[in-house]
Amino acid sequence: MNYGKKFLYIIVSALGMYIIISGLAFATGHFAGHSGPSAYGLIVAGILITIWGLNKLKKA
Repeated sequence: MNYGKKFLYIIVSALGMYIIISGLAFATGHFAGHSGPSAYGLIVAGILITIWGLNKLKKA
């Protein structure tokens, strides 16, 4: 087993979740001055990164 790769995929998945939370904070207006489309773009990008990382983690 390569634990380095598993750790990398865990970190990538956590980064994706962080991006989702940041997008939600921008979308709800917690951080003023950010546009709505960019917030939803962050949410979508975070979901894709999280799914990719978890899928790779399952296969590793």
